[in-house]
Amino acid sequence: MLLLMPAAVMIMLVLGAIAVDIGLSSVRARELRAVAASSANDSLAALDVAALRTDGQLVIDAATATQIVAEAVARGPLPQATIEVVSIGQDPLGRPEITVQLGLDVDLIITPALPGAPTSIHISATEHAVIIP
Repeated sequence: MLLLMPAAVMIMLVLGAIAVDIGLSSVRARELRAVAASSANDSLAALDVAALRTDGQLVIDAATATQIVAEAVARGPLPQATIEVVSIGQDPLGRPEITVQLGLDVDLIITPALPGAPTSIHISATEHAVIIP
């Protein structure tokens, strides 16, 4: 019985390391989703108001939307997040939609001390903002 105690302690340390790193990555994933959602909502400011007033068309400038997303990410809680996709399209009902996909490399805390374990993981979050006329 006494010989099994060091093995039990090692197993508990490994499981604790995995729990800490999974917790960290889930918190970062939740924060990344929030940043992606807020930047998608902010990018709705790229709506061409002049076209809306003259023709009644909902036109979104892609370059302006991308710039707004970049500014929103830079000012947010995760400025190290990278913009993977900013696209303008339509949702299944034909309404204008902006899709924002962000990526983030999360450095793990304890797991890298284990042999063969990764030092970081990449997470991504995709959010959509729809204009409802």
